Amino acid sequence: QLLGNQDVMKAELEKLKRTYDSQQQKLEERVMAMGKELQEAKGAIGDTQRKLAEQSAVLLTSQSQLQEVEAENSQLQLRLKQLNEEYRSRLTQYIKDVAAYMDSKSSKASAGNAPMKRFVDNMLKDIRASYKSREEQLAGAARGYKKRMKNLVKKHENLLIAYGLQREQIRSLGSRAMDCGPAELHFSITDPELLTNTTRELNRLREEKAKLEMQLHDLQHDQNLLFSPRQLEEEGWKEVRKRVQEIARTTQEDLEQERSQLLARAVVAEEQVSELQEYVDKHLAR
Repeated sequence: QLLGNQDVMKAELEKLKRTYDSQQQKLEERVMAMGKELQEAKGAIGDTQRKLAEQSAVLLTSQSQLQEVEAENSQLQLRLKQLNEEYRSRLTQYIKDVAAYMDSKSSKASAGNAPMKRFVDNMLKDIRASYKSREEQLAGAARGYKKRMKNLVKKHENLLIAYGLQREQIRSLGSRAMDCGPAELHFSITDPELLTNTTRELNRLREEKAKLEMQLHDLQHDQNLLFSPRQLEEEGWKEVRKRVQEIARTTQEDLEQERSQLLARAVVAEEQVSELQEYVDKHLAR
């Protein structure tokens, strides 16, 4: 019977072999497709990172040029203000001299009547009033500009906070090899005129966070060098990752709590400054 069923067994073996070869080919095709998709995804991430780096370089260059232009503009405005004050002083003295000369030549000047002097005094009074009104307009515009800059700084801080949270989400969901982008400190405001005590403190906290991230990265790198997958089981890796994530989360919570306290103090300080500025605007002129 075994010899008689040998042909049937060979046929069954051939059928199983064809089935196995077909499944193996499908599996290899699927693996190749997944590898291609992975390469495309890595290429897309690389392109995005390169574009981000280029935009960051352009932004830093533009910020540097803007700071230089603003500094030069400030110097020119100061020089123009000095020249205007000198010109106004000379012009006022010339007009007074002309008025005194005209009144001295007039026959009525001896009787104590000086019409040219009164005319010049009234004209200078009107000019001073117009200058004062213009200066008040410029002061109001400057206060509005400072207020808008403060709002922009607040929006920028909110964007940095959202960016930091997004980096943490990407880091917690993605693989260790995935690049989460530059640290928040890379996009922090560095202009001394825009920095407040709160932003300085936040920049200090971001710098400490960046240092902790570098230490965490070095720790993970050392662990990869010390332990191979054969030496450390998967559960051990899970425990290590869990501890590292707990350390990062605890540090982040401490930093966020300290940042919240600083923001609350900043809000109180800004309210006090606004009240003092309002008091000065109302009572200083009087």
